[in-house]
Amino acid sequence: MTANNLVASKKHKSIWITTDAASYDDAGFVCSFGSKIRPIPEWSAVVTGRGNTFGLDTAARELTRRASSFDELVAIASRELPLIVDEFRLYRPFELNLAGFFRGRPMIFFIRTPGDHDSSGMGMRPYLIFPMGPTLLGPDPSAVGGFVEPDPEDAPENIVSCLCDLIKLQRRVPAEDGYSRVGGYAEMTTISPDGIETEIFHHWPEDRIGQRMTTEH
Repeated sequence: MTANNLVASKKHKSIWITTDAASYDDAGFVCSFGSKIRPIPEWSAVVTGRGNTFGLDTAARELTRRASSFDELVAIASRELPLIVDEFRLYRPFELNLAGFFRGRPMIFFIRTPGDHDSSGMGMRPYLIFPMGPTLLGPDPSAVGGFVEPDPEDAPENIVSCLCDLIKLQRRVPAEDGYSRVGGYAEMTTISPDGIETEIFHHWPEDRIGQRMTTEH
């Protein structure tokens, strides 16, 4: 249920990502708060994702270490990720989003490990790297109303505004236990050929480590 929203715009040669900061256990109790963006400044790219945080961090580090460019990172991911999972015993499921400039174009890729994590909505086979098109949004906030999908062709300020509104709606999407899985703070990451910028734009000050998060604003 981690909020992870990506928009890649060929028109503006940029990628925008909003993520929340809460990591939690299987029962939804908050374990820590921290950025879910793993930047690769030398490539103007990032790795983010959903699922087991240790797996995400380890896989992002190891995949980046084994590639010399974002194009190569995409090319080796399907081959190297299962090796990394076995080497580091990363058996709790997670999924990765690779966002950067592939053959000069802003693109988003999705790959997951075996298990029940698959927010692509496409029933993706584990370890298959797949280009996701211009948007990848999750969790789906349509059940709470007010959702407007960001348009990659829109003005940058409108894309940013839409993503900021989206993550606040996602806070209100309950898990099966009735509690939210989105919280801590919300971070905006902007990727352009010139680099990566990040900004915290919203806090949920009521969230506490050791507690569960409500679906209130």
